[in-house]
Amino acid sequence: MKNIKKPLIMACVAMMCGCASVDSKLEDKLESEFAEIKQGPNGAPYKNVTNFSDSLSCMDRLMLARNVRDIPVMVEDIDDKTEALKTGVRDMLVSAISEMTYKSHGIKLILYGKDSGNLISFLKAANNNKVYEALPLYDIQGSISQFDKGVTSVDASIGLFARRDGGLGAARGSSLSVVALDLNVVSTEDMSVVPGVSSKNSVAIFQRGDSLDADASINKFGVYFDINLNRNEGQAQAVRSLVELAAVEIVGKLTQVPYEQCLKN
Repeated sequence: MKNIKKPLIMACVAMMCGCASVDSKLEDKLESEFAEIKQGPNGAPYKNVTNFSDSLSCMDRLMLARNVRDIPVMVEDIDDKTEALKTGVRDMLVSAISEMTYKSHGIKLILYGKDSGNLISFLKAANNNKVYEALPLYDIQGSISQFDKGVTSVDASIGLFARRDGGLGAARGSSLSVVALDLNVVSTEDMSVVPGVSSKNSVAIFQRGDSLDADASINKFGVYFDINLNRNEGQAQAVRSLVELAAVEIVGKLTQVPYEQCLKN
């Protein structure tokens, strides 16, 4: 059996090496395609970021300087229409707007939804209806509208099994995916969509099979934001960056502050 096992192992290793060589070339091609996405057709500039915290702080300063304060806004559940991503987009949006209004208090967020059941029951038991006296002027609605998993992908695996002696194998894969987020603002006066106050953005996510890291890119105002991702967080971190960008854009349009400078600078 030992005489059989050795050739099997050698054959497996040889096949794995050959597969890895071909797979590596395909991965390089995929990485090259992602680089083209980051650079854009005209070699547009790009910025390396880990998140949009600086942009959120910039928005806070803008609203504070322009005395934008306490605009009541309600946030709907931000559903994942693709049913592919298990991320709390609404919670991410709430966190982003909260960070954005730390000093200015520019937006007063009103949270009323499926997760408010305990609070509503408590207020009802306490006979407290004051919470409904302050009506929101606007309502943010939207969804994860697109998730193209593995727009382009490379995946290769190989294995060899010898009876009673276990087996050898290897697997690796790379993928390039796209996630899109659409947000709109509705006036609570007549439930009409506020013209122009919307956000439509997408993020391209590249995951290389032999790396502990992933990479993502968002294009806005001709600037390509290159986002370094931790492999353990992956898509969730990319979606959070997408939500933070959307928060800057939609609040900037709603409050009519020059939010573009918070993204370009």
